[in-house]
Amino acid sequence: MKNITRPLPVGVCCFVIVAALWLPVAVLHAQPSVSPICSSTPQHQKLILSKSQKQIFDDAQKRLKAYMASAKAHRTDATDQVYTIPVVVHILEPIGYSLLTDQQVHEGIAELNKAFRNQFTESDGVDTQIQFKLAVRSPQCTPTTGIDRIYTNNAAYTSYGVTGPGGAGLPYDQVYAAGYWSNLEYYNVWVVNYMDQASGLAGYPTGGASPTDGVLIVAPYFTTKLLAHEFGHGMFLGHTFSRGIGEGDLGTIECPLNDNCAGQGDNVCDTEPINQSANYLCPGNPNPLNACNNNAPYGNVLKNYMGYNNFSCQSQFTDGQRTRMRSAIETLRSGLINSKGLDPVVAPLNIPVGTSATLIATNCNGLLQWYDAPANGNHLGTGSSYITPVLQESKTYYASCLRSDCPSDVRVPALVTVGALPVTLVRFEAGLLEQNQVMLSWATSLEVMHDYFDIESAIDAKTFRASGRVKEPFRVAAGLSEYQFKDLPDLPTSLIYYRLKQVDTDGSYAYSKTVSVRLPEIQKVTISPNPAEHTITIGGVSQNWDIDVINTTGVIVHSAKNQRSIDSKHFPAGLYVVRVTMENGTTVSKKIIKK
Repeated sequence: MKNITRPLPVGVCCFVIVAALWLPVAVLHAQPSVSPICSSTPQHQKLILSKSQKQIFDDAQKRLKAYMASAKAHRTDATDQVYTIPVVVHILEPIGYSLLTDQQVHEGIAELNKAFRNQFTESDGVDTQIQFKLAVRSPQCTPTTGIDRIYTNNAAYTSYGVTGPGGAGLPYDQVYAAGYWSNLEYYNVWVVNYMDQASGLAGYPTGGASPTDGVLIVAPYFTTKLLAHEFGHGMFLGHTFSRGIGEGDLGTIECPLNDNCAGQGDNVCDTEPINQSANYLCPGNPNPLNACNNNAPYGNVLKNYMGYNNFSCQSQFTDGQRTRMRSAIETLRSGLINSKGLDPVVAPLNIPVGTSATLIATNCNGLLQWYDAPANGNHLGTGSSYITPVLQESKTYYASCLRSDCPSDVRVPALVTVGALPVTLVRFEAGLLEQNQVMLSWATSLEVMHDYFDIESAIDAKTFRASGRVKEPFRVAAGLSEYQFKDLPDLPTSLIYYRLKQVDTDGSYAYSKTVSVRLPEIQKVTISPNPAEHTITIGGVSQNWDIDVINTTGVIVHSAKNQRSIDSKHFPAGLYVVRVTMENGTTVSKKIIKK
């Protein structure tokens, strides 16, 4: 039996493969688990690509080339909007254990965004203004966390992972079939325990529907820079050492043609021509010379995410890659820009006292409506923008996107802060962790007379209560002070809102924008009474469930399975968390006071 729990190698390499008869997609890219070298020659591709598949790929190339030749593609990052792409992560769970926690999924997406938005400490490339977010609506328009756990109950997959023709594991085509949301509105990621072909692979976009379009990746690599590498392929980037997009990769001696940098090699002009000999030079060789560039010293290409060099060396996408990826999204993946998988996006504004604000909502392929309350309230206007009245104090408005294909009225908060925050808030985000905990993270670049942050939450985006206080950052690096806070919301609720109250040393304060988190749909589990004295009763559960009672120091003082009544007489008086975990992995927790 193969050992499917493997340590990450120091340097991880990626190769181009193409669709064989058992994997019907035009061109795929892959990351090998073992061998650092592979071959994918034009002759090899011609043998295994059907005529129809090659035609689809060639048509996509022509569409992208024509678009990029037009003036429309040549915009500056100052005028480009940020594209937010909805992602669904399908996790094929083996028997007996889970590949990734929800927290690790969120961490992987966060690391992916740092690469694309040039936000790593070591980042020295460009901000592509492309970012990725777990979907909040399913294809059926129901709320979702964007994490789709597929319990395979497959012994062959558990033992051997995913294997090609004649292999002992799960065939590749069955991975895609196990979970797929339309690639016209979602970007699919499939996470598996092992692959015999690679550690990750992704297909080029074709502009049409394809049940195999997305990233297939081995679980340990999900939180590494390999995910950014594969997403780059998914946005139509080739390897830096490509012979030509769709024509295979260069060897260690052959150099790419470079008479037309926009149509040869990796089709990007600001990545210098290289071959595979460049892939393992960083770190270790302080002054390497590039045989494909007149033996001049290598430039920044050794740092590129689309190369094979060590993850510690990878720190950039280039401006040319940025243009190519954005052009590919606009021409071949335009459905992702206004997908029903995401809520509308409204940037928060900060205005002086006694002025009005113009709120602008994006990411809505439908009719935008504006309201003054998260539910009911007054209808204020229709259209992509709304001009507020003159404001003397901060106020939250709400935007709703009514779509013909998803007519749910979900209102997104749009905060207008009147008067400047005492600190410069760079970011403020909320994500779901395991056991229904919420992780809040934020960063500041300037703090003047700052004292502390109060974290406030509300289930209606209106009636906020204090959830905690943070006084010191957990890390200060690269000119940023970074903060974190974990909250355990009172359940049940499907959506919870958070804001920061920044308090100055003189007692003055201001509020941040509001962020929200969708909690997973749960059974109507009841944990009562509260306070408890002799017995804690669990209701609303069926089939199999686990119960843990945890004290304030994090120690589990009681565990049971399928128990509806807990004898609490022997528990010392104090605060406890009662956690109920259902068979499907859903967790419900509640704070209980023991008298």
